[in-house]
Amino acid sequence: MRVASKVAFFLSVFLLAAAGVYWFTAYEPMGASMLLVSSVGFGYISLVTRGAARRAERLAGGQQKAAIEQAEVDVEENIAPTIWPFGFSLAAVALVLGVVLAKWLLVLGALLFIASAAGWFNDVRRQHAHPAPASLEHGTDEARTAQETAGE
Repeated sequence: MRVASKVAFFLSVFLLAAAGVYWFTAYEPMGASMLLVSSVGFGYISLVTRGAARRAERLAGGQQKAAIEQAEVDVEENIAPTIWPFGFSLAAVALVLGVVLAKWLLVLGALLFIASAAGWFNDVRRQHAHPAPASLEHGTDEARTAQETAGE
């Protein structure tokens, strides 16, 4: 949370400086006011995330971080790679080109998007229904059992 707070704070300061420069160099007030509003918004996000991080440290006393790290180590999901994000990127390109160049590309992009979403949801559903076997580490009982059955 501290990193997010720092990023939001520096973005807020940058947008505030950009609003000041824009205010004095541009002849229209809308851009400077939008930059100022964005700066205030990111400043607020910075304060909220900083406060949440401090409260979490105060309440947990470091135990929460250790519990989260332990949980991340214990829980390991085996998710197989999938091609569907590439399908989404092709759909996005077709949609953008459809808006800019030709309307028929919008239809193609929409069809690609629907096909990619359906394929990805189908992959996720199949993986949750039949989880992939856990990775076999050397020296564990599962690895020995797998070697014995493979050698027979």
